[in-house]
Amino acid sequence: MHKTPFSPARQGARTCAALALLGMASALLPAAAQTSAGAAWQQVAVPFYTPVHLSAGLTTQWYGASANALEKSAQAQVERWQQYCAGSVPATDVQQGWRAATTDWDRLSSVALGPLIERRSMRLIDFQPLRPAAVRKAIAAAPADLSAMERIGAPAKGFPALEWLLWTEPAAPHTPACRYGLLAAREVHAEARALQQEFAQLARTPWEEDDTGAPAAALMAEFVNQWLGGLERLRWQQMEKPVRSQGKSPEPEFARRASQTSLQTWRAQWAALRALAVSTSSATPLAGRDLVPIELYLRGRGLNDLAQQWLLTVEAADQAMARLASTDKDAVLQAVKALNQVKQQMQDKVAPALQVNIGFSDADGD
Repeated sequence: MHKTPFSPARQGARTCAALALLGMASALLPAAAQTSAGAAWQQVAVPFYTPVHLSAGLTTQWYGASANALEKSAQAQVERWQQYCAGSVPATDVQQGWRAATTDWDRLSSVALGPLIERRSMRLIDFQPLRPAAVRKAIAAAPADLSAMERIGAPAKGFPALEWLLWTEPAAPHTPACRYGLLAAREVHAEARALQQEFAQLARTPWEEDDTGAPAAALMAEFVNQWLGGLERLRWQQMEKPVRSQGKSPEPEFARRASQTSLQTWRAQWAALRALAVSTSSATPLAGRDLVPIELYLRGRGLNDLAQQWLLTVEAADQAMARLASTDKDAVLQAVKALNQVKQQMQDKVAPALQVNIGFSDADGD
């Protein structure tokens, strides 16, 4: 796919508009129910939605709620590290807290927009791959506070470093490694709190229609590009690339392999992408308040045939992801094929129908 330049200068101007389109459904329907819903939407009049109409409610429903969830689970993770390092709780409690926080993070960051890009949050708290030597060096440096953590490189921090300290080379209570883990958890929480505050501020933005229509077109382009970037990050960077580059290693180097949560990560990200792609409810979304996924946006513009094709393609990928019960490379590649069909349909049909040119940013997959 040809890569067009991405301008950071345009990012700031387009971010607020872009976030207007995003939301997250609260539940997932079975595939059969989705097919039935797709048939029903062909018979139901869908309003003509504009991205600006959606902004206030949708930013609150998805980014606001997801950022709140991450802040809470990140805070709980800090508390569990404090207790563990003091010797008052077992390591399994901290591991459980890590799993909860990473799941909230995966959902929030599945489509990277706004503060997530502006703050470079992915690099700060989820840099991949981890550098074990850098973690050991950071432990030896014994940073005293969050200001000192700023001098520690991203490859030795965030969720990957905490995973390493919990599973690969477990940090024992009352040790420098445990103190470093606690400080790394505090830094994750500080970033989660900053994201919560910035998304809350964004949700208070007064959205208004523009006579030229330019902001609406810009936000649609931003949303489609970043949704596709999130899909590619999942499909290629996290799933297919480790398999293709395995070489003589006994197994692919999937992220989160040490904690055996690679599948959990993939499913959390796919659930968010899917909720933004197709309808998960039989209720007609209210403009300005409810999520209008790509499928219903297409239907609202009279593109029912394309919307139905899109729905069926996403459903097929959802079924493939549901069947993925392990990180066996053959099973992973089968799921990757289905995700690739979604990618191709977005590039070849959906984006052109929405008059969106596909480009890339530094938040997209490799």
